[in-house]
Amino acid sequence: MNTAKNVVWTESAKKDLFNIYQRIKGKSEERAKDVANAILKITSGLNTNYGLGTPEPLLRNEKEEHRYMVAGFYKIIYSTNLDQAIIKTVYHQRQDASV
Repeated sequence: MNTAKNVVWTESAKKDLFNIYQRIKGKSEERAKDVANAILKITSGLNTNYGLGTPEPLLRNEKEEHRYMVAGFYKIIYSTNLDQAIIKTVYHQRQDASV
């Protein structure tokens, strides 16, 4: 088991989560909370095992390894270092990942 001391969200990833919440909130605040909580819940698992995700094939040529996890329709991209799992971005899987 790979243990992480903590999960860190980049400013960009925080903004992604906020934008997801705001977009869904326009239709249903309850649904927006559910989606945000699902994303936060799955990423909290990285506190005990940052190897949970799957290697991200689109980023395989990057210097550091990137992994991903899925919460509903949302893909969460993260990397790790010695004591952190770093959430890099969160996006809807139908969204073009290169944008």
